[in-house]
Amino acid sequence: MWIASFLSQLPLDLAFRRWPEALQDHLRMTTPLVVTDIKRVRWVSVGAQAAGVVPGITEAGARTRAANLVVVPRDIVAEEQAVIEAALWALHFSPQVALRPFGLLMDVTASLRLFGGTAAIIGHLRSGLTELGLTAHIAAAPTATAAWWLAQSGDNSIVNQDTYTSAIDALPVVLMESLAPHAETLKAVGCQTIGQFRQLPRTGITKRFGNAALIELDRAFGSEPELMAWYEPPEGFCKRMELGARVETTELLLGPARRLLMQMTGVLSARHCAVTQFSLLLHHETVRNGKSPTTRVDIKLGAPSRDLEHLTLLMKEHLGKVVLESSVIELILSADGLEQQAAPNTELFPSAASRAEFLNRLIERMNSRLGPDAVVRLDVSGDHRPEKCSVEVPVASSKSVKGKSAVDGTAFPPRPTWLLKKPLKLLTRQNKPFYQSPLTLLIGPERIETGWWDDQVIARDYFVATNAIHMIVWVYRERVSADEDEPGWFLHGFFA
Repeated sequence: MWIASFLSQLPLDLAFRRWPEALQDHLRMTTPLVVTDIKRVRWVSVGAQAAGVVPGITEAGARTRAANLVVVPRDIVAEEQAVIEAALWALHFSPQVALRPFGLLMDVTASLRLFGGTAAIIGHLRSGLTELGLTAHIAAAPTATAAWWLAQSGDNSIVNQDTYTSAIDALPVVLMESLAPHAETLKAVGCQTIGQFRQLPRTGITKRFGNAALIELDRAFGSEPELMAWYEPPEGFCKRMELGARVETTELLLGPARRLLMQMTGVLSARHCAVTQFSLLLHHETVRNGKSPTTRVDIKLGAPSRDLEHLTLLMKEHLGKVVLESSVIELILSADGLEQQAAPNTELFPSAASRAEFLNRLIERMNSRLGPDAVVRLDVSGDHRPEKCSVEVPVASSKSVKGKSAVDGTAFPPRPTWLLKKPLKLLTRQNKPFYQSPLTLLIGPERIETGWWDDQVIARDYFVATNAIHMIVWVYRERVSADEDEPGWFLHGFFA
């Protein structure tokens, strides 16, 4: 199954994308705008049509019909870039995407089950193209040529094997690229549809129109192979976007930034990669001293991801904390850290991997709102003193504390879940430590005697003990006491 997207109004879409997104829908309906090519009007907006402007007339003639006419020259380079933007979004649904003038083709045969069928893929594709500011006619058919013809003739048509022949035969014959130079000849002989053209003798078609017409026809019906040059996305991602107007608030930057994220995640999907860190550069307009300041927004992820909605949410959280020095005129999105990552498997019940992913995303959102050092984790330190054997480090930090490798793999005696910040001195009754009741020593002693290098020497014998209500505690007896003749007992932690 092939899906074709034909961007019929691409030059007009690019012209209207110069304005802020919030105004585009209104401007499309009201503003008389035309796109010209070699001083001739080629594309006309709804507002220009209402004023009587039609394609084909001269630019001067169009101005006589609409005094407030907006004339935009065609930009072929921008059109090619827009088709690539559409292709990067299409890569979310299939790695086999081929570029065409004013559109693209996708082989989605292997993606139908994953995304829920042809109609579902078309819906996702159309939604993304609309976000990119592009108007598309989308159609699907068993061959690439037929899908491209259908997309040029209409919108949202899905042709299967049962209705394939009748649907193709009803299309205008001028859709065949090889017959475009012979449009007047075909009209003169009364050949208006592809079905009528197929009824002509093949020998006569070759003599009058050339062999290319038969090859194109056979490709549409599957009797001739179709060779495609698949689009190869870049290895990395760094994309620049010039804004249509000066932006004064960060809320208005989220829409353009999401368009860049859509393209980045398309590259990541095609390359089977995920991003661990990306950055957004905000270029401001030139200030009085002649400098153009730049604001850099760095976003680090707790775990590699290429999920568009998740990355958009992180972008929104970070932009919410940015204070703009002046108006923003340009954005640059760059993927600074990439890792190879296979597509996630679908699952019926939550697994350890999905729970870990949920926790990572929660941590990333908290870091975005509170700062990179606000969320911490415990890490092991190379020190035997219980109060110093673990330290707090930011979750975003990928570096382990020095000395961790020295204790990895060592079998330690039991350690309590809750360690008191300051040991609690216990009473002694009949030479036994007392905590709510006399304590019974279960495991021990574990002798810890260290700390000579920083003048915080400890000399303790640790025990695991229990009391009458079966509370398991961690206590120690000082071997040396500077304050008393008899060393005392202390409570240092509780076991869960």
